[in-house]
Amino acid sequence: MLVIAISVAHAFFEASHALSLDPDLYFIPVSTYFIPILYAALYFGLEGALPTAFLCIVLVVPEVNLFHHGAERVGVMVQLVILALMGAAVALKVDRERDAKLVAEAANQRLAGTQKSLESYIGMALRAQEEERRRLARELHDETIQDLLVARSALEGVPNGTAPPPQILLINDALQRSIDGIRRSCQALRPSVLDDLGLTPALEALLSGLEGRVAIKPRLEVEGECVRLDAEPELAVFRIAQQAIHNVQQHAQASEVGVKLTYDPDQFRLEVFDDGRGFDPHKLTGTGLGLAGMKERARLIGAVLQLSSRPGSTRIVLVLPMMSDR
Repeated sequence: MLVIAISVAHAFFEASHALSLDPDLYFIPVSTYFIPILYAALYFGLEGALPTAFLCIVLVVPEVNLFHHGAERVGVMVQLVILALMGAAVALKVDRERDAKLVAEAANQRLAGTQKSLESYIGMALRAQEEERRRLARELHDETIQDLLVARSALEGVPNGTAPPPQILLINDALQRSIDGIRRSCQALRPSVLDDLGLTPALEALLSGLEGRVAIKPRLEVEGECVRLDAEPELAVFRIAQQAIHNVQQHAQASEVGVKLTYDPDQFRLEVFDDGRGFDPHKLTGTGLGLAGMKERARLIGAVLQLSSRPGSTRIVLVLPMMSDR
């Protein structure tokens, strides 16, 4: 439509001899054809620019034969060809950029698909890991501990009135220490209290297990009404807190570690903090202090994990949006 409108206007100017006062201006009407050619090149690429240029040439040829002669006729046609070539050059660049954009979009889609598959694989790996931990904890509790208890009971079957030999006492103490150590390992692998009672009692048991074993004073703070989270988020939050407390034991040189749980209607918040020596988070490698696993667990449940540290204060904060029906 734009080409036809320009052609009609061009014919009107030529027929009315509006440019006859200055013959050198005969090229101006033809120059306006660059507008539709450029428009077609920008929006439709080469497949739009070439047909538009061809239409312009078809419509201009009769007018050139009627109103121009000699050098003017040649000049108009040359000018129109130049306009068409310029439009084609613009169209080629547009096509290249469009093709590059399509290639980039396809690559992004493949990358997104790969990332989604990787996230799914990581989630399945973590779930398989937790199932294996559950199985090992159950076997240790139901088989190994029971066998040790049977052995310990056999040692206690010393005849009445007879003092047990020192070797028996040493073996009995060693068996008891083994039983206590395996029970702690079972709790670390998969605490049954988490499945039975929920997150808050599980963290209470985790912190109370530190007393008497390490020179760190633990404390737990709870704000809001405790509610049960879904099984997967609840386990992920516990593992993040467990890893953070382990980091404090191994690296922080702290005298106190605290865990704070905040239950709000809109979000759940976990904070693990200590008064240790701190560290520079920017200098950690991708797997430093187990942070990669903590961040991955947080991401899989749709939570946000933040870390801040300085000498005397290190804090890990996890924020999990709560479902509206909880």
